[in-house]
Amino acid sequence: MFLGTHTPRLDEKGRVILPAKFRDELQGGLVITRGEEGCLYVWPRDGFADFTQEFRQTAFGEPGRRAYARLL
Repeated sequence: MFLGTHTPRLDEKGRVILPAKFRDELQGGLVITRGEEGCLYVWPRDGFADFTQEFRQTAFGEPGRRAYARLL
């Protein structure tokens, strides 16, 4: 996952333009998920797969975890 705040820009077709410093890291593909408080989460594809694998192994008994899982 990349951390930081970036003001998104859109091209003429309405696509998100990612900051150049992230493009090399994302050449293998990316996943964009809805985040909290109006944010978007951008993950390298491999990083997202690792995160979801870990997340699945945690207990879903907590309401907060279930709510977060629905965001993904």
